[in-house]
Amino acid sequence: MAKNKNPSEKPTAFYIQGIQSGTVRVSSLPVETIEEIVAVLYAEGSSVSQIAQLLNKSDRTVYRYLEEIRRKNALTPSLKQAQEFMGELVQKARSSHSYLMRLARSKDGSISEKTQAEFAAWRIIKELTEKLQSLGLLPLKEQALTGDFFHHFSTSDGQAMCDEIKNSIKDIEVIASQTGGIAPDDQEKIKKIQSEIENFEKGVTQEQEDKNE
Repeated sequence: MAKNKNPSEKPTAFYIQGIQSGTVRVSSLPVETIEEIVAVLYAEGSSVSQIAQLLNKSDRTVYRYLEEIRRKNALTPSLKQAQEFMGELVQKARSSHSYLMRLARSKDGSISEKTQAEFAAWRIIKELTEKLQSLGLLPLKEQALTGDFFHHFSTSDGQAMCDEIKNSIKDIEVIASQTGGIAPDDQEKIKKIQSEIENFEKGVTQEQEDKNE
C-alpha cells in the first residue's frame, strides 16, 4: 500500500486556493505548511489582518508565524555567499546594460526614450561601481575607481562600452537634427553621459602614461 504524500510537498498555492474555496481545513495542516502559506501571502502584499482572517487565526498568531519565518530565513555572514551574490549582481548589471543599449540603438522609440535608455545604461555601470566601492571591492580614489571597475570587465570591454555609447549618442543627434532637435532635459542628460565617458577615458589615458614612464 502506497504511503500518503506529505502535505507540505504540494505547491503552497494548492493550499491557499483550497483554504479560500473551503476544500482545505487549516487545522489539518502542519505548522511548516501554514508558515509557507503565511510567507507567500505576506510577500504578495496581504496584511496581517487579512492573513489572520483567511487562516482563522489571531493577528498575534500570524505575527508569531512571521517572526519564525524571519528566524529561519536569517543569513549567517559568509565570504563565499557574498562572493557568489556579488558575482550575480555584476552579471545582472551587465545584462541590464546590454538590454538598455539595444533599446537605445533600436529603430523604434522617440529621441527622448533613446536618451533615457542611454542614461539608464550608464547609471547602471556607475551605481554598480559605487556599490562595489562601498563593499570594499574597489579603491576609493575616484579616477582609480573608474579605471579598476572597467578592468573588472577588462580594459577593452570598458572602452568598448564607451565607444558604443558615443556612437549611439551620435545616432541620436543625427536623428534629432532631422526631427526638430533635442529637448533641453535630454540635452542635459546627454552632457552628463559625455562627461562621465570623458572622465573614464582620461583615467585610462593617465594609467597608460604612468605604465609607460
